[in-house]
Amino acid sequence: MSSEDTRSYFTWNLEMECLLTDVLRDQRNLGNKGDGNWKEVAYSIVAQILSKRFGVHLMEDNVKNHFMLWRTWYGIVSDILSQSGFDWDSTKYMIAVENEIAWNEYVKSHEEAKQFRFKVIPNWDDIVDLCAKDRATGLGAKNALDADDIMSKETNEEEAIHSVSFVLEGSSSITRKNIHPSKSGEKEGIIFSMKEVVESLKEFVEVTKKKMENKKKMEIKEAQEVVHEVVSELDNISNFNGALRHRAIDWLTKNPIKFVIIKTLPLDEKKDYISSFMP
Repeated sequence: MSSEDTRSYFTWNLEMECLLTDVLRDQRNLGNKGDGNWKEVAYSIVAQILSKRFGVHLMEDNVKNHFMLWRTWYGIVSDILSQSGFDWDSTKYMIAVENEIAWNEYVKSHEEAKQFRFKVIPNWDDIVDLCAKDRATGLGAKNALDADDIMSKETNEEEAIHSVSFVLEGSSSITRKNIHPSKSGEKEGIIFSMKEVVESLKEFVEVTKKKMENKKKMEIKEAQEVVHEVVSELDNISNFNGALRHRAIDWLTKNPIKFVIIKTLPLDEKKDYISSFMP
């Protein structure tokens, strides 16, 4: 069978995009980004990490294509925001149109901008961070045809990923052809887009909630380790029991610098130090 016969759709969700952002930043810090383009090793590492985390067989081309999509979004949305009457709503993660007349005039000559009218991009700040320099060096989408080619490729490209289909946050569910809808079609499009807003924000909240829960678990784990270490250190001090010991545990866990001092002092000086400085 040809590769076309064995391929299936692969799309991205917000959690995958968040990890993609983190890994790309790490690769940039390691010097794996040249003049606008990422080095092959960066794409390879991203593919390996995401494949392992999400249990898929992600290929380097998947990563390249998705970053090209981000670069295209950045070029289109940045151009929109540079016009008078348009702004970025950082709470709804979408373009805010202050002047509908100006918008209608703008899209007459920028057909590719239409789909971004109600498009939710929760990770817009990350896209700006990773793509701004590329745009400045002329590596963004150069015209509407480039943008349409890239987004159409992201939408329709079939990838060999275990015949698994994921839900893509907002980017591949909207038709990317230049269609001039009727008024009823426009209404249906607005309703569809608003549903997309709700679903995207819901996914964003869930991912953020999960990150906060994981952070809290890590903080609790770290606190438990500190308490255990403090108790073990105080066990070495003879005749150090009762209320004094309990106060010392509380004081040292809240004052890590004092605890470091206690650990470095000779055993026969630890008790005197605690008695001298503990409130």
